[in-house]
Amino acid sequence: MADSTSSSGAQPKGQPTLHHLSDSQSQRILWLLEELAIPYTLINYKRDEQKRSPPGLKTIHPLGRAPTFITADGRILTESMTIATYLLETYDVSKKFAYSDWIRDMTLTSFSGTSLLDLADTELLFDLAAKHTPWPLSYITRFIKKKYDSFFSAAEFKKNMEFLAKELGDEEWFNGKEPGRADFMLSWPMDFVGQRGYVDLKKDFPTLHAWRMRIIERPAWKSTLEKGNGYDLNSW
Repeated sequence: MADSTSSSGAQPKGQPTLHHLSDSQSQRILWLLEELAIPYTLINYKRDEQKRSPPGLKTIHPLGRAPTFITADGRILTESMTIATYLLETYDVSKKFAYSDWIRDMTLTSFSGTSLLDLADTELLFDLAAKHTPWPLSYITRFIKKKYDSFFSAAEFKKNMEFLAKELGDEEWFNGKEPGRADFMLSWPMDFVGQRGYVDLKKDFPTLHAWRMRIIERPAWKSTLEKGNGYDLNSW
């Protein structure tokens, strides 16, 4: 299928569609769409009782995941970095959110989906095991989680936050004066860290806490909370 953008740089006709799941990483794509202020169709889905994606998403793409994004010309995209890159390349005509250093931007976006998200996902698995394992086995899972935190994850979270704090420096955004792809991509794992209390950002990393608060105060972010259908990462 041909690319949506033409050689002249014109935006594609019609409007794209975002299939959005509550309490999921598609929140950052919804945020980006609101920042770009383009017409789009939003289809909301709720997690089931096991906090999994509903079967309806599999009718759109075999992976059944969110975000699932359909371009104006019908191409189906499923990975957040791919979707974010497509949106910025296609619709950020004024280059408001463009990066000045592509290597740094790629490093931060890759870091968000590997080093940081992998760590947060593993921590979540230990949380869920400790929460849902029946007594008396729950005692064992809580003990294992406590040991894991003390000998590994606490130090890893600290190291990751120190890296991000250094990268952010005195800037408002990782991208500089305006948020960019790195900021959009980092918002999801950092919401995990902040909402679930894996790190006390306000106390230990105030610049990162201030960065998260800037996101929350943006009109585009507030709009996502009105248009979406839930974003509580403590509900799992």
